[in-house]
Amino acid sequence: SQIIEYIWTDEDDEKLSPEFCLTDFLDQDCLVRLVVKALGIAMIGGAFLNKAPIILNIIDKQSVAGLAKSSMYGEIMVLTNAFLYGYIESLPFTSYGENFALLLQTTAIVGFIWRFTKAPLQEMIGVTAVWAAYIYAALTMLPLDQTSLLMQTLLPIIIYAKGSQILTIMTEKHTGNQSIITLSMNVLGTTIRVLTTIGEVGWDWNLLAGHIISAILNYTLFAQYFYFQENTRVYWEKQTVKKKD
Repeated sequence: SQIIEYIWTDEDDEKLSPEFCLTDFLDQDCLVRLVVKALGIAMIGGAFLNKAPIILNIIDKQSVAGLAKSSMYGEIMVLTNAFLYGYIESLPFTSYGENFALLLQTTAIVGFIWRFTKAPLQEMIGVTAVWAAYIYAALTMLPLDQTSLLMQTLLPIIIYAKGSQILTIMTEKHTGNQSIITLSMNVLGTTIRVLTTIGEVGWDWNLLAGHIISAILNYTLFAQYFYFQENTRVYWEKQTVKKKD
């Protein structure tokens, strides 16, 4: 079907075509490819639930405590570039599709941050306009032989985005609305993504470098959750008391 072809993408080797592998999945090469595809699909499915716990925390507590706006802006750029690179390069959708799911949720979180911090209208319009113009320029003006720039520029953005969040937690000494479910999924997801990228795309360092650095930073955030766990509990208890008063 067209859906299978889209997920699988074109394969020059007929022995690794979806028609062959889905009927003879015990073939060693096909089995590896099927496992990689399954992991990729699981990644996309899981991505749609990744930030849901954070969003639910925000709605429940009516607060964006522990979330760095600068980190969210940076994360949107990271996810936008990663998705555009995969789309423009016609890579297997299972190797980059989770970026779209994460982008939708991160955009929603930015919306909540704007609301609860009462961001200026000029900032909201300006950020949205620049983001839209950036996507349009990447899709229509970026030469095909320079698409690797989308991924090469990710390293400093990833470090900035995750670094801002790490710094915010260290400064505030609590993790606020951060969710252990989301953090665990990020750790597992970036680890799996390194493996699936190698399996599906090969040693494309434009992709791998970002994934590896993301994994290291995600492990750091994961560790912070437990390090500041007691502080976070005390913080929310104080916030509850303030609301009652």
